[in-house]
Amino acid sequence: MKRNTLYRLLTIQFFFLSFFYSQAFPLKVKGIDTTRTAILIHDLRFGVDIVSENIDKSLIPASVMKSVTVASLLNLADSQERFSTPVVIEGIVSDSILHGNLIVNTCGDPTIESQYFPDSQGFADSIAVSLKRLGIREIEGNVIIDQSGFPDATTPPGWMAEDIPWYYGARLQGANFRDNRFRLRLPSKETTPYVPDLKYSFSQPGLRRVKIDRKDGSETFFVSGNVRRRGLSDTFSTPYPWKVMRHEIVTTLSDYGIKTQGKEIGHTSQSQLIYTHKSPTFAEIMRSLMFRSDNLMAEGMLRAITPGGTRSDAITEENAIWALAGISAHGVKIIDGSGLSRDNRLTARFLGDVYKYMLLDDFVSDYVTLFPKAGYDGTMQNFLLDTPFEGRVAMKTGSMKGVQSYGGYLLDEEGNPTHLIIFLVNGFRCSRAALKNDIQRLLLEKFNVSLQEN
Repeated sequence: MKRNTLYRLLTIQFFFLSFFYSQAFPLKVKGIDTTRTAILIHDLRFGVDIVSENIDKSLIPASVMKSVTVASLLNLADSQERFSTPVVIEGIVSDSILHGNLIVNTCGDPTIESQYFPDSQGFADSIAVSLKRLGIREIEGNVIIDQSGFPDATTPPGWMAEDIPWYYGARLQGANFRDNRFRLRLPSKETTPYVPDLKYSFSQPGLRRVKIDRKDGSETFFVSGNVRRRGLSDTFSTPYPWKVMRHEIVTTLSDYGIKTQGKEIGHTSQSQLIYTHKSPTFAEIMRSLMFRSDNLMAEGMLRAITPGGTRSDAITEENAIWALAGISAHGVKIIDGSGLSRDNRLTARFLGDVYKYMLLDDFVSDYVTLFPKAGYDGTMQNFLLDTPFEGRVAMKTGSMKGVQSYGGYLLDEEGNPTHLIIFLVNGFRCSRAALKNDIQRLLLEKFNVSLQEN
């Protein structure tokens, strides 16, 4: 047989095989990359895979990473634990004057004055009341926000530069305040809450659209477009939340009749604890971040794995947890706790093994309830809505450009997990809505068959 003829036959054979396998792939929507799409649907009752595609493929998980972060923390911490932020006074108190400083010793608590925990608000008021109780009406020194107990307050590798200015790109720091976000209105430059020291650089007033940018670590917003004509009102990440925290404390103390002179006074050996702020429980924080897919709080939970340690320390401990559990980390690369880094990599097999492990009696009651339920909660509110599986599929979602992920469980009528469900879709070119619809179709088809047979 001539070489050209053989080549044509092999090409035709390859075409038909490719066509057959693409047709056989469980998702039918056009525009997905079947080589970068992993699917695992596993029956926990019988230990069999209903669907298993590319489960060892190393893929970007997006916010499904949060389900691994909270699982890791539950292996090391009690769900009823809390962050503690002590506030102390240093110096001598005489004639109603504190001859020293008021110091807030921050620990990376991501929830202080968070809009999502109104019952835990009143941070500055509690400090003022504590000072009044001690008869202090004046602070000769300053209000100091001490972040020395929280090393490595950097932005995780792989966070995109375009995410940094926006509220969802707020990085975790030692002092976090009001969700590390604020509303900016232009051209007035009004901010809510007040953010000190912001700067603005305006350019290209002829542009029809208003665009805004801020570099990592910078307090300067670069604004292009005609803001005088079109205006702008949006929510952005706070560059340095400690400044917002300090400003609010000083302002609140003034409202209570307590003056802050702001003199430079060094540390002294005389100190007194006047107030300890307690966060919501870890269980409450994890539930909130999983339902709303909150990046800042997810990073806070990651760092809670090794209090006082670096991000690298926390990730090392996280990897050790799963190694000790006998779960292979082949193809896994953990960079952050939220999944916002595009350098993260997970496999469907790894996720499935973690989800199985978390069904042990020590964890199951805490862990499964953290997943939003289809048709009811958070990011799953519109998923499988008005279907027989509304309220019975509990999954964490994840999305970023070219990525759509789901990970979680199918529950029986008593809320007990019967199946694992994992989708990691990278590099799709169809619309996100079309992809979600096809995933719903597949779940309805497979689960209907599975439930009817059993």
